[in-house]
Amino acid sequence: MGEALKKLLAILKAEKIDYLLEESTAEHLPGAKGVSLDELGNRADVIIMLGGDGTTLGIARRMARFKLPIIAINAGRLGFITDFSLEEMATGLPPLLRGNYEVDTRSMLQVRVYRHGQMVFNATAVNDAGITHGRAGSMVEFNVWVDGHPMATQRADGVIVSSATGSTAYAMAAGGPILHPALNAMVLVPVAPHALTNRPIVLPGSSTVDISLIEAREASAYCDMQDFFAMQRGDILRVRTLPESFTILHPIGHNHYDTLRRKLYWNLMPSDNASLPIKD
Repeated sequence: MGEALKKLLAILKAEKIDYLLEESTAEHLPGAKGVSLDELGNRADVIIMLGGDGTTLGIARRMARFKLPIIAINAGRLGFITDFSLEEMATGLPPLLRGNYEVDTRSMLQVRVYRHGQMVFNATAVNDAGITHGRAGSMVEFNVWVDGHPMATQRADGVIVSSATGSTAYAMAAGGPILHPALNAMVLVPVAPHALTNRPIVLPGSSTVDISLIEAREASAYCDMQDFFAMQRGDILRVRTLPESFTILHPIGHNHYDTLRRKLYWNLMPSDNASLPIKD
């Protein structure tokens, strides 16, 4: 990370851009001084982030209240939210710094857990929220309401409530549909439901989803699989779209369909020369 930071700072200096380093980021550069995220949020005009999708999600959640746009440079694996890699940074970043970019505004989710009518957990999710079983490995049983209307009683390994951004993450892996990130919508996806007819459903972004935990040996509510909260029988997970959003800056010409094609390898033809790597 240190070498990547040096390359990034060299680009910023060449473009005559003043910068601040977040405290933990500054530790990668001997002698560099960092500032807290709060100070960075109050003083900066834009956030430039080096990392993967997980880092982007965490920063978007923590910095949303400052309403700062994010430029995300992929230093991870898939990098679904990012536009270019560290190797492409020298050519990809300068145009954005000069004001040549497209603005992409994404919705976020408000995630709360209620116990005996009292809120005991409150967080924000960018990709998804839901309930997952714990180490016990057994299924969880839950009721689902949408806008106060009972919709389903399910037994499954868990349940996902995804934003449009998160529809290409855990929700997609669990069989949910892909939504364009510009859509004001959510996806409700059961994880390995013990039923033949329980299927993912797309909901309006204005919906309020309540999930009541009926039975589980061990279960947790989660946000982006980064923040967790241990749930008890009778707890209610409530998920709705936040009025606030976060903003990503993309290079001119960015389009979501190209991202799908590249990141999900839709441009590759199936191979017919696969062979079993072992022999009797």
